[in-house]
Amino acid sequence: MPIPLIPRSTPISSGTKDVNAGLARAGFGADISGVVAGNALWRMSQSRWVQTFRDCLEFPDWSHLVRAAVAFDFRHVAGGLEIAPPLVTVLRDAPAHPGFLAHLAEITTYAPPPLPHWFFAWRWQRQEVDLKKGGIVPIANLARFHALANGITISPTLDRLIAAEELGALNKETAQSLREAFAFIWQVRLDQHAQQIRAGLPPDNLIRPDQLPPLARKELREAFRAIAAAQHQLNRFVPLGT
Repeated sequence: MPIPLIPRSTPISSGTKDVNAGLARAGFGADISGVVAGNALWRMSQSRWVQTFRDCLEFPDWSHLVRAAVAFDFRHVAGGLEIAPPLVTVLRDAPAHPGFLAHLAEITTYAPPPLPHWFFAWRWQRQEVDLKKGGIVPIANLARFHALANGITISPTLDRLIAAEELGALNKETAQSLREAFAFIWQVRLDQHAQQIRAGLPPDNLIRPDQLPPLARKELREAFRAIAAAQHQLNRFVPLGT
């Protein structure tokens, strides 16, 4: 989930610790990569945030790409957020940075969804599939790429897909398939979390397709196919030699 942008001037005791504690109460544990409000790298002044956004576009190395994947999804959650307009201005300039977009496309196509091979479909049904890494994250990455490549500055994944379709950056079938896949995978994930919590187990994102009803299993497979097809369309943006 996008991290709130906390001004550096906010006291850590009353600001970032409260944010971290609130996320924990809601079931979101601390990020293993340190992307939390308590980390000074994610708590900066407005001028430093603006420069960081510019650096992500101008110097698209691995660290900046990872940072962009999180920071560029920022959302206004409460109160005034004077920092938003200058950051949006930077994001709107993303189409003018083909090097950044090429590397972003590479990341977006790096991890294919866990599709079953036709010959080993029976084995796939008995293997654990990570719904987040194999489904939700790839769709969010695709939506982010098409948004940034076309000057779209909104953050929610479904809204980005709709906007990209309206601009003609995504054809109707691809955009609709990704939206349906995103909604379906999220629902399967939430259902599993609810079942695990009722059973007194910690919720996770792993599921075996053979534990789903036949129609749901088929829909999951089709969702992964939609993701793979959309990733394949980005091959023309991937840098040569990668």
